[in-house]
Amino acid sequence: MARKKKEDTTPLSLSELGTKYNGVLNVGSSDDFKYDRISFGIPALDKLLGGGIPKKRLTLLTGQSNAGKSYLASQAVVSVQKEGGTAVWIDSEMSWDSGWMKKCGVDTDSILLMQPLTGEEAFNTVRDLMIDGVDLIVLDSIAGLVPSAVHDEDFSYNPMAWQARLVNTSLPRLFPHFRHGSALIIINQVRSSMGPVSLDAMPGGVGQVFFSHIILQAKRSGWIEENKEKVGFDIEVRLRKTKAGGMPFDSCTIPFRLDGGFDIVETWIREALDMGIVKQAGPWYELPDKSEK
Repeated sequence: MARKKKEDTTPLSLSELGTKYNGVLNVGSSDDFKYDRISFGIPALDKLLGGGIPKKRLTLLTGQSNAGKSYLASQAVVSVQKEGGTAVWIDSEMSWDSGWMKKCGVDTDSILLMQPLTGEEAFNTVRDLMIDGVDLIVLDSIAGLVPSAVHDEDFSYNPMAWQARLVNTSLPRLFPHFRHGSALIIINQVRSSMGPVSLDAMPGGVGQVFFSHIILQAKRSGWIEENKEKVGFDIEVRLRKTKAGGMPFDSCTIPFRLDGGFDIVETWIREALDMGIVKQAGPWYELPDKSEK
């Protein structure tokens, strides 16, 4: 019997593979995979992140109540607006306060705001905004999202894991649209689980942790007092996860003022102390004598 002709198994070249798959495949160094960053305008936090939050990526900003999460997100909005970009705030908690946002530096006349009725409406809007290439989208927050199947029922209707199912099926559908260049910040709350051991738990299930490229956790670490009056508090921000560089598992402390804003002078002083540029002696700060060895 005649032998069958042996099939040619010569591997295709990179260009041939690219042609075969019609541009679906690309080399890893392609500009398609590069991304810009959005600065918070807070030196210590930008340093922690390697320059700011990345575009084409999902940043999860989580923490306990009144820890400064929305304030931090607002500073990313401020940076985008200063560069002439577009920012959209999706307020699922119905907590938008124009007066407060103005104190934080946000131009409320140029930010777009949405208050969705259901979780599906929120995620559909996020997807459409990503396709349009909006610079920054803030979703505040996962905890406030209610699926339409639950929203339209009686208050006694409480199916198991209803919020987690919504989040776990919606987030993966957003990922293909990151190619259009948007940065997405999703805010969520940290709660304690019931039981003998207190563990961090977030509404919406654990899937969001796996889907996020950046996870920032904020907590209030101490009060700032002047004349025995509380005028602010320190926000400790820890980089819990990163797939976009930065200083993983490290943290920074931001002195936040209750009148809206962070203390830039205090931030620079703390940075100088950490680097040994400035020395502290009681309430005094001094520059080391350069003649000292």
